Amino acid sequence: MPVKKKPDAASLPAAVEKPAKPAAKRTTTAASKPAAEKRAVKKPAAATAAATHKAPARRAVAKKASAPAFDVELHRAEIEHEAYLLWAARGHAHGHAQHDFLAAIEVVKSRHQD
Repeated sequence: MPVKKKPDAASLPAAVEKPAKPAAKRTTTAASKPAAEKRAVKKPAAATAAATHKAPARRAVAKKASAPAFDVELHRAEIEHEAYLLWAARGHAHGHAQHDFLAAIEVVKSRHQD
């Protein structure tokens, strides 16, 4: 089988010739940039929640004014007095001190609720 010879570049018409490769672009390095360009760093536009993988901030919700919890220590003297009155009303019978104290707490708590 005969081998085809490649034509010389000089014998090819101008339209068929391969275009010359463009010159390689010169990249600038950080060392060659002026000092003003080094300081001017572009910041991205406002990031969205999806871009930062964070949930959006929650708005603060105003808490409803709730009644303060009843504090036994603030009213201990009154509760002890009420427990004594319950014990005396039962005829000074022993063995029910805890029941009297818990009942006295409920009595004093109902007095101080609005």
